[in-house]
Amino acid sequence: MLDSKRIRSLPEMAAPALTAYLNTNPGNGRNQGSPPGYVIWLKSRAQLIGERISREERKELQAQLKRIERYLRTARPSCRGLAVFAGPATWEEIPLQVEVEDELHWGRPSLTQLLWLMDEHQPSGAVVVDRSEARFFRLWLGEIEEQEKEKFVIDMTQWRDKSMMPPSHPGVYKTRGSQRDVFQQRLEAQFDRFYRDTADRIWRWSEREKLMPTLIGGPGEAVERVWKKLPAPCRTRITTLKNDLSDLKLSVMQERMEPEIAQWKRAHELERISELLNLRGGRRAAVGIDETLQRLQEGKVRELLVARGLGGRLRQCAQCGWTSRSADRTCASCGGERRTIPLRAVLPELARQFAVRVEVVAGAASRRLREEGDGIGAWLR
Repeated sequence: MLDSKRIRSLPEMAAPALTAYLNTNPGNGRNQGSPPGYVIWLKSRAQLIGERISREERKELQAQLKRIERYLRTARPSCRGLAVFAGPATWEEIPLQVEVEDELHWGRPSLTQLLWLMDEHQPSGAVVVDRSEARFFRLWLGEIEEQEKEKFVIDMTQWRDKSMMPPSHPGVYKTRGSQRDVFQQRLEAQFDRFYRDTADRIWRWSEREKLMPTLIGGPGEAVERVWKKLPAPCRTRITTLKNDLSDLKLSVMQERMEPEIAQWKRAHELERISELLNLRGGRRAAVGIDETLQRLQEGKVRELLVARGLGGRLRQCAQCGWTSRSADRTCASCGGERRTIPLRAVLPELARQFAVRVEVVAGAASRRLREEGDGIGAWLR
């Protein structure tokens, strides 16, 4: 699974570097020939870039292009997307299980698309529970990883009456009459403790990993008993799937979980966008590109909400960095020259500069935010 610590280290990569984002999805018709379509696109795009740079730079670009081509021939990626950063002192390849757009950049490593993908695909969690164990999974960027496991173990140290002790064969109980009732009560008390501990662990784990949402899956009884023991604030970020998932392969388990998680996310996003739009013009929310950008750069934003696929171009001062939609070529604040820059290139950088979380919304939430707010809004500090 993609390592977030590794992603955070990427801005430290030395320039110049050739950054390639490639749609390597084997299911894409253009990638089923020989050579694959992404290799043809890569060479064609590199030629165009080479025509706009100096001869010395062109030599280095060609050297890095050959490195990437060798890697593609050797690795033959089966992932849906691939990001590669190649330079004289740099090499990073990042397989991705989500769709990417073909991009090629020369110079400073370009992290824009990778940052957008990270914002579009927030991590979620899943806990598969039954009467024997609870397994904890993290889902992110199309991948699933098992992180923790908690086994149910019967503690019989206090069960002094040997007639109430279970035999050595699991699942076989030979107690009689009232002894059977006492044994069952003690056993159920331990199950109850197991479900309570699992609920507490889900709460702490989802908070630590910043998961949204966490799905609890398994037989109906187990799911219900864990659900009832969750703290009320945690339940607002939980969805359930009452199906036994314990014996499934990870890939099949993921296929069962993802539609449920996506459905929860779309409903949650629409609720948040509706609340944001209802509060526009007040002290808690900003809506629209102009107001949101201004509040963001004033340090007054705590969270951005952006419609998936939002595009457009802005102008940014090369001297002080102030960014807006104003067509002025000179910055009103410092007099510096203003350059045109894609919104998708500058927004992730501004968000990280001001330590602001970004949530990218899709579906009905995205449509409503575009129709009523230029596709962008923010919760204010």
